[in-house]
Amino acid sequence: MNDTVQDILKGSIDLHVHAGPEPGRERRMDALETARHAYEAEMGGFVLKSHQYPTAPLADMLGRMYPGLKAYGAIVLNRAVGGLNAEAVQVSAALGARVVWMPTFDSHFAMQRQGLGPGIRLTDESGGLAAEVDDILDIVGKQDMVLASGHVSPAEAIALFTEARSRGVRRMVATHPTEVTTCDELKTMVSLGAYPEFTFLSATPSSAKTTPKNMVDAIKVLGVQSCVVTTDFGQWMNPSPAEGMRMAIAELLHAGLTPDEVSTLVKGNPSQLVGLD
Repeated sequence: MNDTVQDILKGSIDLHVHAGPEPGRERRMDALETARHAYEAEMGGFVLKSHQYPTAPLADMLGRMYPGLKAYGAIVLNRAVGGLNAEAVQVSAALGARVVWMPTFDSHFAMQRQGLGPGIRLTDESGGLAAEVDDILDIVGKQDMVLASGHVSPAEAIALFTEARSRGVRRMVATHPTEVTTCDELKTMVSLGAYPEFTFLSATPSSAKTTPKNMVDAIKVLGVQSCVVTTDFGQWMNPSPAEGMRMAIAELLHAGLTPDEVSTLVKGNPSQLVGLD
């Protein structure tokens, strides 16, 4: 079985990786170390995510240092980059970023859950998307980028994906939605073309929000072809993201998925999303 895990790990693409430096957050390793581990594991690539700064320039340098490894840049629309800032998205796109996350920790929904706020909303009181979001969606569609929902509410995510689809956005991810989203809401997101993301972080002891078996059960309900599995690793207490991906693959197999199904979740579907299809 170890050989099977290793075969699936080769060429896998992790769509959700954190690395240092990141203000206010202790990371296990910096971006250079993260890329080295992925390169040595013969992964296909990863998306480098920061909650506070655009990562496209850094990802570009990593890709040059490790030929054959695809390091993808991204931008998260938190307050550090001006929130729903279309100009920042345009600049990131010009620098080669592949993923645009809606607000994460600065979203109104996330802040409200912590008893804080107000945060950044995607919609107005009537449920319509803010004009700034429309401008961002136009850029994402024109540049054929990946749109990720961030930490917004399920209702906002559905409104976002609905409008994005109407504007020709082809690549969409519902960011680890299972903690706050009903099965019917997830099915609606899938029907709109969004891939629900299942992070292995949520099944680790430090998070303990789910189990690999529960992940597998949910994936089977939604359909393997409609989901992706990522690590969301980078925290100081966890192994490297590359090792996290190896662990995720092993646990998914142990929980009952076939090698082909796991390969679809960590290779096939992520490859389609970043544009390697």
